[in-house]
Amino acid sequence: MTTPVLCFVDGGLCRLTLANPDRLNVLSLATFQALDRHLSAVDWEQVGCVLLAGEGRSFCAGHDLAALASGEETSRETEWYENRVIARLAELPCPVVGRIQGHCYTGGLELALACDLLVCADDARFADTHARFDLVPVWGLSQRLPRRVGAAKAKEMMFTGRSYSGREALAMGLVDQCVPAAELDAAVDALIRDILSASRRSLRFLKALLRESEGLPLGAGLALELHRSPGHGPEFAARLAEFRARRR
Repeated sequence: MTTPVLCFVDGGLCRLTLANPDRLNVLSLATFQALDRHLSAVDWEQVGCVLLAGEGRSFCAGHDLAALASGEETSRETEWYENRVIARLAELPCPVVGRIQGHCYTGGLELALACDLLVCADDARFADTHARFDLVPVWGLSQRLPRRVGAAKAKEMMFTGRSYSGREALAMGLVDQCVPAAELDAAVDALIRDILSASRRSLRFLKALLRESEGLPLGAGLALELHRSPGHGPEFAARLAEFRARRR
């Protein structure tokens, strides 16, 4: 039996790929179990960036509705477990980049929202259709979506079930870059190169500071940064020398 999620680590990059393209990478309990196993197996000290992607013509069309209809995956225990797996992805110490093409619907959108940065093709489509099927999110969409696009736009997406293009997703702040489909891989690769060229130590502390200070008043956030930031690190001198050499 093939695994629904592939994992490959090389050169500081961890590639996590949804691998059920014939069914548009729909999510099931098996998907979350495979993702959970990979998250536990990777040595995160050796990783500077994660790329989350989907094989084929879509990133992810959402939860497997047939499994929901059969009652196989509707227990609270299963929902809590899947919620925890998405939280694990969101809380990885390194930046997580999502590569979005085709469908990014509902459960797929919840998975994408666990990423720090999203790059999409202009032919991508985004939607939250929970309300169309008498469902309520349990994987974090009601909290992560308004934090990314603002409360008003999140309400529009959740209340209407409308589908939005890649360009519309960029305009609302849902994604960070939107490029022609033929340029998607090049744009993702360029972003990853920039991330991997940065100090891994700095990125980990930056991500931690952002997470820990979210929702705090400005004064409290500034105090947290001052007390938690370790300042310059062991690579500072070498990186400064390299910068000066390039300028010369």
